[in-house]
Amino acid sequence: MPKKDVNKKHIDFYDKTLDILEFILDEFSKELTRADIEFLEMPKNSISTLEFLISSIGKVQKGHRLALGLDDEIKINEEPKINIIEGLREERI
Repeated sequence: MPKKDVNKKHIDFYDKTLDILEFILDEFSKELTRADIEFLEMPKNSISTLEFLISSIGKVQKGHRLALGLDDEIKINEEPKINIIEGLREERI
């Protein structure tokens, strides 16, 4: 299978996975809102679920970037160039 086709399959897979994770996160958010619990008293299993979703989203994002070749681009140094003026005296300014 050509590399282009494999990348397309990966992109489709990550798109589908991201849609599923978005649905789960939306439903989980609604459930937390309906539960009417204090933030500091959030059950540990809810915290674990949220951590799992965040981790999964990060993995999908990383896979997407890899499949799309976004990390292959050469990063351009966007910091401003600093010019150094020699022989400048504070009393002359």
